[in-house]
Amino acid sequence: MTKLVLLVVFLLSLPLFAQPTPDDDDEDKRAPRADLPFEIKKEKRLSERDFNNKKQGGYFTGLPLINSDPNVGVGYGARVLYFENGTREDPFFEYTPYRYRVFAQYFNTTRNAPYHWFSVDAPYIFDTEWRLRLDLIYGRNPNLLFFGIGEESLRPLSYRDRNDPRQPLIRNATFSDYEEANSYRRAGNAGEAPYVTDRMRNRYDNENPNIQLSGERSFFGGTVRLVGGTRLSRQIIRTYDGQVFKSKDAFFGDTDFNFVNVDIPTPNGRTLVTEQAESGKIIGLNGGYINTLRAGIVYDTRDFEPDPNRGLFLEATHEKSVKAIGSDYDFNRNHAQARFFYSPFRKTFEKLVLAGRASVIQSNGNVPFFEYTNFWGTETNQAGLGGRTTLRGFKQDRFLGPAMAYANIELRWKFASIDIWGQHFDFQLVPFYDVGRVWDETRFMNLKGYKHSRGLGFRIPWNQATIIYFDYGISDEDRQLFVNFNHIF
Repeated sequence: MTKLVLLVVFLLSLPLFAQPTPDDDDEDKRAPRADLPFEIKKEKRLSERDFNNKKQGGYFTGLPLINSDPNVGVGYGARVLYFENGTREDPFFEYTPYRYRVFAQYFNTTRNAPYHWFSVDAPYIFDTEWRLRLDLIYGRNPNLLFFGIGEESLRPLSYRDRNDPRQPLIRNATFSDYEEANSYRRAGNAGEAPYVTDRMRNRYDNENPNIQLSGERSFFGGTVRLVGGTRLSRQIIRTYDGQVFKSKDAFFGDTDFNFVNVDIPTPNGRTLVTEQAESGKIIGLNGGYINTLRAGIVYDTRDFEPDPNRGLFLEATHEKSVKAIGSDYDFNRNHAQARFFYSPFRKTFEKLVLAGRASVIQSNGNVPFFEYTNFWGTETNQAGLGGRTTLRGFKQDRFLGPAMAYANIELRWKFASIDIWGQHFDFQLVPFYDVGRVWDETRFMNLKGYKHSRGLGFRIPWNQATIIYFDYGISDEDRQLFVNFNHIF
């Protein structure tokens, strides 16, 4: 327990660097708005630069969704957003990213991972201290990865050349070499076909329609929010046991003579999710309904949510899956997160922001294996460790467990901006560093054995509220390029 307390104290101490200095407090000489219907702290006020660049009234932003994720392929689709900002005379104009935002999205990828989404977000709705968020989502991902639950998933990748059990074991492998070896045919084990491939051994398919609704009530000048909500979802799990895929032959599939190389249709062997479900290590292979009740508390002093210059964001959330509202599983999940944003040289650089985040997640009860890949934040959901939003040098969901922790640090430097056709664009370079790991139980949490990744990002804030995102992440196991929207925190 002492180690857990030390870990949480360490992670949550990072935001102390974001506390305003006397120079920060003295810089903004604008008089506070006298026409607010209730108090909003000055820390929540947009900077003068952001206030001057913010568009008035309502406007549409049509985004062609062309993105890239190594695990699901190249994404394509469209998102149509409508922002209503109000006018500069509106007392909330200086304190919100928008009065409300609505968007609808159609999206798919070259590896058939659709994600269709309708979303509404309305801060200070009807000029009250309430905020409403609604999300209707249909997602399906046939490329999800599974390397076990808990510290088992931390093991380095290993394989045998050409998937041949007679070859020596190669340890500390890269992900690409590991997948290449598993794409070969091998002799089947008991209960398998005579010849099988392990191409999809670590993958499964999850179809997930869901509805998420939350309401927030602000207190203490908008710096504290109490949040309540619900998620109603269905999870449909499919495995690849016995499905036929093209695979390489150990003798004729990879020679120096292309004309003799062949790919042979071959049944897939037993997948890891099937093996672990049958051995009792995991539950949830049949999917089911996941309906949860949510509660959270937030402390937020950021000056501009989509692209902050300074401030703190601290949140603690609890999510409970209960059979009383139709869920097939009873479990609990707790999540604590701290983010800080600090501009150390505000008089020298127009925008140079040191940004950091630390999170701790703990799950207990009858947790289906696929729920370790999903945890709730009051602003956005997060996936398991790895991928675009956590450890960018590892594949999505590479590490999962009942206890998880990770941290990210970024330096966001705006080096140029341009106004064209009535649109405002900034350009930022963002070097970053990520760390994280998982444990079998919360009592084992400590500061040792973390996985590390690093990289460089390029971000384009468009009219301030829409962030176009390019990140290249590197680890000892993988290298990945992500193209998407919005800062990861």
